[in-house]
Amino acid sequence: MNQQTGKTAALYYRVASKQTTDLYLDNQMHTLLCYANEQGFNSFMLYVDVGMSGTNLDRPGFNALKADIEAGRIDRLIIRDLSRIARNYLIIDSFIEWAGAHGVSVVSVVDGEIDRSPICADMVGTYTKLFHSLPRGGGRA
Repeated sequence: MNQQTGKTAALYYRVASKQTTDLYLDNQMHTLLCYANEQGFNSFMLYVDVGMSGTNLDRPGFNALKADIEAGRIDRLIIRDLSRIARNYLIIDSFIEWAGAHGVSVVSVVDGEIDRSPICADMVGTYTKLFHSLPRGGGRA
């Protein structure tokens, strides 16, 4: 285990339905805490939103997270997967770039560290354009 002295990780998790069992929230939190521990983070802050859709970025926990990023309190954001940020990949990409501009790296336990270097940003744009150019509808290829 690498000791990450002086680093503060933000652990963010979210569920869309208030009717989701506590077990699902507990599993997300446990996954994030284990990951932070394995990576040697001895300082972390938890942010959670319950009953908040990923289609709406105006969420209390997410807003608190963004405020702490802007204040320079966070070095790394750890999430279970990208859908915890939002359900729209363009919004996710924009948020990750914003976080990076504030010196915060974003790590998804499922997807790994999210790289937004210029070459990766170009690739994301290319794949996004390709995806949106695919034919839509109920027909088969």
